[in-house]
Amino acid sequence: MAAGPEASGLSDLPSDMLDIILGRLPDAVISVGGDGRILWVSPNVRRLLGYDATELVGHDVSVIYAVASDRKVVLDLVRAGQGEAVRVEFQARAKDGSDVWVVAYGCAVFDDQGRFNGVRGVLRDISENHRMRKTLEDSEDRFRRLSDVTNEAICIHFQGRILDCNRAFHDLFGYERADFDTLTAWNVIHTDDLPLAREMVRIQYQKPYEVRGVRKDGSVFPMEIHSKESWMGDVAVRVTCIRDLTEQKKAETSLNLLSQAVEQSPVAVAVVTDQGLVEYVNPAHQRITGHAADTVIGHPLAGLYPGQSRAWFGEMWQALCRGADWGGEVPVVAEDGKLRWQQIFASPVAPQGHEITHHLVVVEDVSLRKEQDRKILHQALYDGLTDLPNRAMALDRLTVATEEARDAGTRVGLLFVDLDDFKGINDSLGHEYGDELLILASERLCQAVGEGGMVARFGGDEFLVILPLVSPEQAEWAADRIVQAFVEPFTISRRDLITTASIGVALYPEDGRTPQTLLRNADIAMYQSKLAGRNRYCCFTARMNDEAEARLRLESELRRAVGTEQLFLHFQPLVHVESGRVAGIEALLRWNNPELGSVPPDRFIPQAETCGLIVPIGRDVLRQACQTALPWLQGGHPDLLLCVNVSPRQFQDGAFLDDVRTILRETGFPAGNLELEITEGLLLKERGDIDGLLQGLHDMGVHLAIDDFGTGYSSLSYLERYPFHTLKIDRSFMIGMLERHERKVLVDTIVAMATGLGLKVIAEGVETAEQLARLRAIGCDLAQGYLFSRPVPAEQIFALLDNRFGLDERGPGPSVHLH
Repeated sequence: MAAGPEASGLSDLPSDMLDIILGRLPDAVISVGGDGRILWVSPNVRRLLGYDATELVGHDVSVIYAVASDRKVVLDLVRAGQGEAVRVEFQARAKDGSDVWVVAYGCAVFDDQGRFNGVRGVLRDISENHRMRKTLEDSEDRFRRLSDVTNEAICIHFQGRILDCNRAFHDLFGYERADFDTLTAWNVIHTDDLPLAREMVRIQYQKPYEVRGVRKDGSVFPMEIHSKESWMGDVAVRVTCIRDLTEQKKAETSLNLLSQAVEQSPVAVAVVTDQGLVEYVNPAHQRITGHAADTVIGHPLAGLYPGQSRAWFGEMWQALCRGADWGGEVPVVAEDGKLRWQQIFASPVAPQGHEITHHLVVVEDVSLRKEQDRKILHQALYDGLTDLPNRAMALDRLTVATEEARDAGTRVGLLFVDLDDFKGINDSLGHEYGDELLILASERLCQAVGEGGMVARFGGDEFLVILPLVSPEQAEWAADRIVQAFVEPFTISRRDLITTASIGVALYPEDGRTPQTLLRNADIAMYQSKLAGRNRYCCFTARMNDEAEARLRLESELRRAVGTEQLFLHFQPLVHVESGRVAGIEALLRWNNPELGSVPPDRFIPQAETCGLIVPIGRDVLRQACQTALPWLQGGHPDLLLCVNVSPRQFQDGAFLDDVRTILRETGFPAGNLELEITEGLLLKERGDIDGLLQGLHDMGVHLAIDDFGTGYSSLSYLERYPFHTLKIDRSFMIGMLERHERKVLVDTIVAMATGLGLKVIAEGVETAEQLARLRAIGCDLAQGYLFSRPVPAEQIFALLDNRFGLDERGPGPSVHLH
């Protein structure tokens, strides 16, 4: 017999149904008095927080909060609801000390005189959803793909002006894109709630809060705003998600009674007779299953699980008939033909001492989590930019390929592909060009390799190609096709960019019997193709090992040299162009090895960068330079500036700022006399901690200089953004400065620009009196180069400090030369 409307209420449920609902459902019901003490809590709180209900009753509700300040926020929001149901999320503290994210639906209760008398509500564990939501929020590249399919309205605005929004925003407020010329973000918020919204933006409040929204037609509705600051280029914008709370508010008004709490549960609840007929479903059941209540009540529950899901249903029903609980995830084809996943928890209901009369079935749609799991797995195995297999997957596939070749007695070819000059393009044009170039390059690689091999992105601008082979020649043919594929330039934003490919080829089993050996030898062969002029491929040979060993020997000797007298400093003066006085001294690192002799800096410093030794070396250089220069300041030159280069790798070390502070304190060297020189490339890394590091050094009193200006991206934005004091023009601009008009114009422009920005300008590589005269004429502040002095040992610096260069009667040349 079909159940009528009265059968759908809890009053007709068996007497022990509330025990099941309060003991086995994940939602815990709680009652808190006006004094903040817990009056009653349902037994299933043990599932949520690990407490027995008796352990909480009588205690202050603060015991369940992980963050003490959240208690006031929650209470204020609930009281502001004036008896209406309020939804709020907060971090709870379980009995064992662990944190649990919960969503609370609560109503404030008032006595006859209107005085606040406590809160009644429901708590639900949303820890897993919270973690997944956090993962999605941190993934910037998914915004465009998800924004137009989400039910939440999303807009991006700058100083109130709406820059962009998704389809849901149009649908929610009724505006069209043409309205954006005059529309602001404030126009969709009720005027009475504008002060709150503006204050939340001002303090950059990052948690959801509620205001009233106003549609284009003037209708008002409740909504939830979740807004965060983000960056669009170098402009700080706000990304705001808006959720219509209209239906939720209507549902939350029925939360005062326990039956209403069950009906408003975010999961579907069905009560089924022992004959398998549905006797009751809550409103969530239709939302999750897609079946209206009047088409379900009185009908067999099995009818909701046809086709492939019937086997899962049969397993569940057998367990229930045995008196056992059942839980699992069931795939269900929805009416629209899409596959959905339901997480089902089912439990038999039997009055004590009697036979089973009913079954309680709780259903939750976990399709989104399933899809998120699939995406997370894809992210773990595929590169997010090119969608090629990533390093981990490539190494796994290489292992499988070599094992299969071993069993079949065949070969495997491994090609290590590196893009030539990619860093220059990326640094000069920006990451947008670099990313697009990597995407286009990966497409050409796949086309050149074809279906016979696998292309993977190994990291940066490096790719791997794995080829099952019949003959060694096949690997060379593939490498040649890749080289030819990169002959044509890449067109990006109407720019033709040329980047070729250097390829190393290694074969299994000839060049290695393990994936690690193959990878190493292919890398060595690729390095040889770089040395041979790039835009070519090289097959691995045993001789290449010798050259690789030479590089390893250099690294080994360098490791031994750290902290010894092999590494020492020379110093070169910086001369004030107008007065000829020495204004500063730059510390320059030198290496004299007993085995290798004098090793040029351009040979060992890149090696130190690669292997990470530059961090301890840089720390020693700064300490030694400060110790050496302090007597010069105390000997009558208190304004002398000490310039020290800092490697980008040092900035990546988390202790760098503390190292600088410690060295200045221990040596007694004044921070105001120290200038740290950094390269432009460091500013292009888009690392959030760069701002903090540079500001920390500036606050310490240390001067900051951009070294080798003009050789990299040279963006004017970072000259304004960061607290620089000095700009150093690279020595390459001095070559031909007087003979080449365009180079002279560049130098003039750089000096004028820096002067206009209030920056001091240093010209490196000054070698002639004519260059010095030109620099003086255009207002350059300082000069450095062989015209004044080569880098010299510390003991020769005192002889230079009192000299005046370039001001004698012979013209613009220096009055003293100490080369």
